[in-house]
Amino acid sequence: MMVIEPGAVATELSDHITHDESKKAAQDYRDNVAMPAQDIAEVIAFALSRPKRITLNEILVRPTVQAM
Repeated sequence: MMVIEPGAVATELSDHITHDESKKAAQDYRDNVAMPAQDIAEVIAFALSRPKRITLNEILVRPTVQAM
């Protein structure tokens, strides 16, 4: 079993927020902090491509600014 724990990922979630201030804050965070979904896809592809003799149990992936 492998667990991949992504930090902030840019999604369309903020497009569905109806409160204007909250929507703007969420969009700013998405645009300036969150990782593109492609980054997580690449980590998953890497993890799955490891040889059978290697076990990856847990991978934590966060935007650099979220790691501080």
